[in-house]
Amino acid sequence: MTVSLESPSRSGEQQIIGRKVPGVNNRRLASGMGEYIGDIQIDGMLHLAVVRSTHAAARIARIDTAAALAIPGVVAVITGDEIHRNTNPIPEGWDTREAGAKRVDWYALAGDRVRYVGEAVAGVLAESAFAAYAARDAVEVDYEVLTPVTSAEEALRPGGPLVEPDWGDNVLVADGFSAGDVTAGLEAAFGRVEGTVRSQRITGVPIEPRGIVADYDPIADFLTFFESTQQPHPVRTFLAEALGVAESTLRVIQPDVGGAFGLKQPTSQEEVLVAYAARTLKRPVRWIEERVESLTVGGHSRETSCSYEAGFDEDGTITSLRVSIVADVGAPTAYLGWGMSFVTMYALPTVYRIANVDVGLQSVVTNKCPWTPYRGFGKDVASWLMDRVVDHVARELALPSIDVRRRNFIGKDEFPYPQVSGAVFDSGDYETVLDRALDLVDYSGFREFQSQARAEGRFVGIGIGQELTPEGVAMPGSIMNNGYDGATVRVMPTGDVQVLTGVTSPGSGNETALAQIAAATLGCGLERVSVVQGDSELCPWGLGNYSSRSIIIGGSAVVAAAEELRDRLHVVAASMLGTEPADLEWGGDRIWYRDDDGAEHAMAFNDAVERIYWHAFEEHADLVEPGLEVTRYFRIPNIFHQPERDGRFSVYPTWPNGVAACIVEVDPDTGEITILRHCLVEDSGTIINPLLAEANLHGAIAQGIGSALYEEVVYDDSGQLLTGTLMDYTIPTAVELPPFEIRHQETPSPYTPLGAKGVGESGMGSILGALTSAVEDAFGDLDLWFDELPLSPPRVWRAIQAARVREREMAATDG
Repeated sequence: MTVSLESPSRSGEQQIIGRKVPGVNNRRLASGMGEYIGDIQIDGMLHLAVVRSTHAAARIARIDTAAALAIPGVVAVITGDEIHRNTNPIPEGWDTREAGAKRVDWYALAGDRVRYVGEAVAGVLAESAFAAYAARDAVEVDYEVLTPVTSAEEALRPGGPLVEPDWGDNVLVADGFSAGDVTAGLEAAFGRVEGTVRSQRITGVPIEPRGIVADYDPIADFLTFFESTQQPHPVRTFLAEALGVAESTLRVIQPDVGGAFGLKQPTSQEEVLVAYAARTLKRPVRWIEERVESLTVGGHSRETSCSYEAGFDEDGTITSLRVSIVADVGAPTAYLGWGMSFVTMYALPTVYRIANVDVGLQSVVTNKCPWTPYRGFGKDVASWLMDRVVDHVARELALPSIDVRRRNFIGKDEFPYPQVSGAVFDSGDYETVLDRALDLVDYSGFREFQSQARAEGRFVGIGIGQELTPEGVAMPGSIMNNGYDGATVRVMPTGDVQVLTGVTSPGSGNETALAQIAAATLGCGLERVSVVQGDSELCPWGLGNYSSRSIIIGGSAVVAAAEELRDRLHVVAASMLGTEPADLEWGGDRIWYRDDDGAEHAMAFNDAVERIYWHAFEEHADLVEPGLEVTRYFRIPNIFHQPERDGRFSVYPTWPNGVAACIVEVDPDTGEITILRHCLVEDSGTIINPLLAEANLHGAIAQGIGSALYEEVVYDDSGQLLTGTLMDYTIPTAVELPPFEIRHQETPSPYTPLGAKGVGESGMGSILGALTSAVEDAFGDLDLWFDELPLSPPRVWRAIQAARVREREMAATDG
């Protein structure tokens, strides 16, 4: 039976799928009526402050809590000894053994050794936050300072210090793949380029830092755990394992979330510490992360170096590519953030067809904050690398980079495309996306504008960036990163519809899109549908929000459950109308069919609902099971975890892509970059709600601009963080951001019921290459080349001055 996504033509309503519906929570949140962790107040609540390591590498010789306990209002101080005696190690987000990586036992508090500045050492519980902070500062910790490892280069140096002495080296995991004969391909190539690109360490900066309130009922032996998290059900599972308690004694509730971006995926030291404290002290406990804590230990990402060598033919065809990736993933923990380096490797060579490829990865540990998931999740690095490779080849051949791109694109008729990494790309039309972006930015007319600007003494340039953003990740050995999810859809006796989903919203508005999907599938009015999410006690078990999965996985589960209910309703409706279910159409709260003469026979949606509830033993309703509530799980079909059977290992089911075209103006005297235009054409398959999709893209582009131009986490040689406040870690504001011009190219995925591919991370990767090449283009008469981010004013200014010196030296030599 074909789903009708349109309301009846005589109603004049627009389609539900594809309509720009404002978020159902917008009015509530904009009016200040949202409930965040900071709004939750429980009588008798204690406040937790965390004592954190002041050293990057040290042994803990002694912890003296006497002065802290003497402060009025202080109830308890918990140390690592207590935690190690009474809890289990924090469960891993992705089983390192499954991934062939090394592991550590990581607890809620450090034991005898700390491995990065900010690692939790002790927890102070007090009647007020002020008393907790005062007591935190009064805890005396004696350290035996060790030599830290503060760079990937140091980590790989033979005979140097080890982050984990038992490992024997600092390599968390080494991996790679190859196809064809790269050596022969490079030797036979018309030309070769080589280089290294480096992306800096960055972090996400949610408006709301992390926060937890835990309320323990000792009579019922039941812990209610409120957290600003992306994944309530996995949090419950991991807490049960860490605490050694029955999972049925835990309830995790996600209130409103003020941004997450991956940083609020479990399981952190603070989650286990708060839960343990509440159960032990038998009182509610609250912890709210301070901004300095968020920047110090809330999770970093992306610090990666990629060395490349590419061979190419005279026409720009890239015949061979060799890449060596070294990722500095920080200290090893139970976080799965180190998996971002795997994804950088796995996504190569992105949108291009290259026969001979060899990619190697070394993820190394250092005495810095561990990587945690962050929007882009390594795909951004892969996209930027390939932009630099393509630009390098184009420069050597004196060809436009867009010509080199076209020459190497995977064709739109080649999908599903088995990439050399083992990934299977679901769909795409890369050339059309590029062409639309070029038209949007008026690429053909830019040179005239550039010439006029140069005549006025202004340096403007244009750049193109290509992104490939695989979504819906499903890793083996992980209950928090997998390609399935559940939904319960119930139609109530009044005809109102409730959707309970295992996916969650970090503030992105996916609840509105889920309601649209349910309404379109059932044929009811959108105003009838409400969505419940973020409660482990009410919602079906689900994996929450990450990797743009809310619609492609969670929305597909809603389709499956709603279809089963719709089929049940249509059996009754067809019987009442005197036709067959296959003849029915639906939408706009009506069900109807047209007879052979074209006459319409219709009934209200509610008539079928009421028949089932109120007349279960009478004619028509006795044909179906009574009640209208269904729970279904959707497992996306194109995930391959059995290479011995399937011939490949593929962990991403959908592969959105996009092209950014940027026009910038650069001040050569300061190196400051002003973005004049940012145009993005993205292909995320079927767009359920363009308004919400574009809102997500606005956020991703802003974060992409931040990481391209401003943001950088910096440590000194002793492992001390130098960018621990927003005065030091610069993020863009509305003042620095240009208007965003966005268009959608909808190439549906054949593997999701509605063709959606996910849009939550799109926009992050393409901006990096677009801005880099645009700055270079602004000085087309100079030999300007950027291989390191961010494009900060000092870095850009130095590059311009160095290029001018080289130009003068070459002119003098020629003279």
